Amino acid sequence: MKNARFKSVLVLAMGCSVGYIAACSNEKPQSDANAAAQQSGTPKSDTNSTKTREQLAQPGTATESVAAGRGAGAEEEVAETEAPEKERPFRQSAQAFVDAYAKRDSKAIGQLFTKNAEFYDEFGELTVGRDAIVEMFQEVFDTTPDALVDEINIERVRFISDGVALEEGVVATTTYPGGPREISRYIALHVKENDGEWRINTLKDYTREKGTRGEQLSQLAWLVGEWVSEDPSSVVHTTCEWSADGNFLLRRFTVKIADSAVMNGVQRIGWDPIRREIRSWVFDSEGGYVEGTWKRNGDQWLVTSRGFNAAGEAATGVAVYTIFDAERITWQHRNLVVGNELREDTAPIVMVRRPPAVQNTK
Repeated sequence: MKNARFKSVLVLAMGCSVGYIAACSNEKPQSDANAAAQQSGTPKSDTNSTKTREQLAQPGTATESVAAGRGAGAEEEVAETEAPEKERPFRQSAQAFVDAYAKRDSKAIGQLFTKNAEFYDEFGELTVGRDAIVEMFQEVFDTTPDALVDEINIERVRFISDGVALEEGVVATTTYPGGPREISRYIALHVKENDGEWRINTLKDYTREKGTRGEQLSQLAWLVGEWVSEDPSSVVHTTCEWSADGNFLLRRFTVKIADSAVMNGVQRIGWDPIRREIRSWVFDSEGGYVEGTWKRNGDQWLVTSRGFNAAGEAATGVAVYTIFDAERITWQHRNLVVGNELREDTAPIVMVRRPPAVQNTK
């Protein structure tokens, strides 16, 4: 029964199958990896505590370019390692902007601009001066308290002179956590001031457009890759990749006990343009079916699911993903109801990213 419980908890908490829900008891399974995670402490909900967490779970990050389909942490790695050193100040400035926006810190945003800076919004309205720009952003925060800057993707930096640079890129925003993304282009003219700091002298935003399905799903790009969760007797392998058309994330999972596969399944995650939300559909090898909706809550993603197992029992629950960093996440299920029975919430279960296999080039 321990293996059956472990299997059912893992599969449901992934937002996947309910094939083994009926066998799930109220005990809380905990693997060695889970124990180690608990000893290291539960991740805080502050989305700005580390740059990696911002990268994966939002509120946002500054990256080199839009790259749908990259694995978790890829954008930050590109920005830190491949970008020319002379462009680093602008990427740091972009990251400071999304951090300040998430904290609703209009004064911090103001420090990124020169004293006499000009800001043209998407409607062409001009705001002149650092103080006026601070007031403008504070008004934005007061009127749209849930809006987020998800990403700033810097596409190009051109140096006009030693003290003047032109930055071009794309910014992705949402009006509320987990909401549909809107994409807009921008250009920013930076000048290097007497204190040696680069600041924005002129910023122009262009009209926002609704993001494509792939751009909406890019919020879940941290899922891409191969993941594993195990205890001494059971192991769950999960893989995730983009569909060929870039409109879906495709996940596959296999549950093994004593090296024998006992269950597998598939999950398709996509953007629903009618409901304007991320949804998923799962089918397991036992005949179970689950559909769910994905919502972001700070550094967590909540997957509210409902479905049936092979025996025809209805099941509902919420899977909670919490992101530690690019290589490790935890998840657990809450408010699980099978038939008419309310089950106890599970302890967080650790999933770690499996590195790619080394290719033999001989």
